[in-house]
Amino acid sequence: MEKAKKRVRICLLLVVMVAVVMGILYYYHELNEEGIQAEGTLVSASYRGWKKSCQ
Repeated sequence: MEKAKKRVRICLLLVVMVAVVMGILYYYHELNEEGIQAEGTLVSASYRGWKKSCQ
């Protein structure tokens, strides 16, 4: 029973660590885009195009 609990804890810890790393990678990938960096927010390119067409 103790081994099963330990395995579950290790699996959950790994899942959380992978989610954190993927979130950091996603954030820095989005931050490197030129237009988004100039705006200072994580706004998608489709939203910016829609906003320009409405003006």
